[in-house]
Amino acid sequence: MYALELSRWLERYCALNVYTCAAYDSPPDAFAAAWFDKGASNVHYQRLPYLLRRHGVIAFYYYALFRGNPRGSDVFLVNDLSQGVAPQPDVPVVQIVHHLPSSERSHSPSSTKARIAFTLLAALENRALGRAHTIICDSIDTMQKLHFHYPEHATKTTVIPIGVDVQLFKPRNGNHNDAKAQQPPLILCVARGLETRKGISYLLEAFAAAQRVERAELTVVGTDSQGLKQQLLEQTRALGVLNAVTFINSVPLHELIALYQRATLTVVPSSLEGFSKPALESMACGTPVVGSAVGAIPELIDERSGVVVPPRDTDALADALIRLLRDKERTTAMGAAARQRVLTRFSWDIVTPRVLDVCRQALSR
Repeated sequence: MYALELSRWLERYCALNVYTCAAYDSPPDAFAAAWFDKGASNVHYQRLPYLLRRHGVIAFYYYALFRGNPRGSDVFLVNDLSQGVAPQPDVPVVQIVHHLPSSERSHSPSSTKARIAFTLLAALENRALGRAHTIICDSIDTMQKLHFHYPEHATKTTVIPIGVDVQLFKPRNGNHNDAKAQQPPLILCVARGLETRKGISYLLEAFAAAQRVERAELTVVGTDSQGLKQQLLEQTRALGVLNAVTFINSVPLHELIALYQRATLTVVPSSLEGFSKPALESMACGTPVVGSAVGAIPELIDERSGVVVPPRDTDALADALIRLLRDKERTTAMGAAARQRVLTRFSWDIVTPRVLDVCRQALSR
């Protein structure tokens, strides 16, 4: 998703050859599929062979063996560590790092398949970083992890966050608060999958506690990727909030944006997280965020635009929900500050030129 979005903004400045493992074909990412083979004439998309699209590790080694250099390419802007071993050594490589497999090994599933995948990814990691002329980290958190695991590459790193389309993700009709005032408070949680690390169970406990003080609704968006949905439904029943909680498997992009706009606040209760695009998208829509102090979340949210709580701390999360549900004036002010923070720090209009500057610097070396 990041590569697709960035390419759509970079096309204003340069010609692009975009190589990709797959186009997402299910909501909320279905809109990405429309970007392939469409758009500006200076962008060319090339997908991997079909059998490689859904088998990440195999695709990674396919890249490792790939030595082609599209004619006229000046710089390789690489969005995956495993792909960083592919380009020819005479072409400058700008490596983008969203996470390090080696830093997440202890949090990965214990299955044989998962262990093999992490071992193969970690084997490519150091070589890819070594070949890079410059390394873009999407957050200070990612950069600090890279410095810890690979201090020899510290001098090559710079931080450029993920961007958001502020014309797509924006308050409804320019009047976010009037639309919300006519409906009951909605707490929104958007996760790509209902995974254990997303902290949905902690959110349900906190929401149940908040419900005893301030009435609200909770909507959780995410596919049942780990088979946890039934367990979570049973938990809502046991907590007595089944009728106040809605689980949505997935929604089209325009409906996802409408949920951000409708929500009183968005919660990111993860115990392990990377950058958290949902937090950024929510803020762009003028909705404040309550997020766990993990990954890049504390870098996205400040005290004016949201609340950061310790991960897995149900009491702190419940307290934050209650305080924001009770204080509508504060919540409204936070939403406005969240939108402004995104406009000044995370808009693609700001992020893209920074990426382009790094590529130019790599080319000039």
